[in-house]
Amino acid sequence: METPSLATATEWSGNAPALTYYNYTTHNVDMKWSYTWPDGSSSSSTTCVPAGGNIFYMPVTVTKVSWHQGSC
Repeated sequence: METPSLATATEWSGNAPALTYYNYTTHNVDMKWSYTWPDGSSSSSTTCVPAGGNIFYMPVTVTKVSWHQGSC
């Protein structure tokens, strides 16, 4: 089991490194994240996360978690 770099039951913003994520709430959430490429450039995206867990296949930085309206 991995030690979480972020645990929240509310909306959140900041910077937290992540490889694995779990949504143990009863809400769908929008998770904004960014990735820094080896050349120093970066990409960002927002992923709708239903209840449950999943993994990123690259190290990312989670920057915001907010409630998602409706289904993913």
